[in-house]
Amino acid sequence: MKKFSDYLQAIARTNHPGNGLKTQWLFYCGMLFLSRDKWWGDFRHRPSRHEGIDICWHRNEQTHEVHGFTPETRIPAMENGTVVNICDDFLGRTLVVKQKIPEASEFKIIFTYAHIVPEANILIGQQIKKDQVIATVCDTQKNPQLVPHLHFSCFEIIEPVPETRLDWNVFTDPEKVNMICPVFL
Repeated sequence: MKKFSDYLQAIARTNHPGNGLKTQWLFYCGMLFLSRDKWWGDFRHRPSRHEGIDICWHRNEQTHEVHGFTPETRIPAMENGTVVNICDDFLGRTLVVKQKIPEASEFKIIFTYAHIVPEANILIGQQIKKDQVIATVCDTQKNPQLVPHLHFSCFEIIEPVPETRLDWNVFTDPEKVNMICPVFL
């Protein structure tokens, strides 16, 4: 499995060929895994801990220019896997991908790519490849407090849950979160 820093570089290479290795990623505390802080709007507190990481701002190491994601920002897959659900979230869509782990068939790792627009050819049941462009970041004009960003999460499924039930409501509902365990890479 890739390290998370490797995935960030894959995003940079996908969107800035040739300059991807010169990218530094910038995060507010509220963008990070398990944070209770908000990084938008009133900057107060979230109702529950952040179950992923929000990715959008980056700086070119040479010019020091800071850039954010736009609706044209392309999102590559972190690992090989199978699309098990595509569902709505409060900004756009969420793509739920089960990673292939051949040595442990009962072990499920799920990646979620949220606040996106999946590529038209991405369908439930489809196999995707590491670094394949699977989506673009969604336009957040309907919620101007938030800039376009990728919400990325990794979960270990700890209860037998039908894969079609793995959607945004399960990942963010404190009552249902006992079926899954957020994982930081």
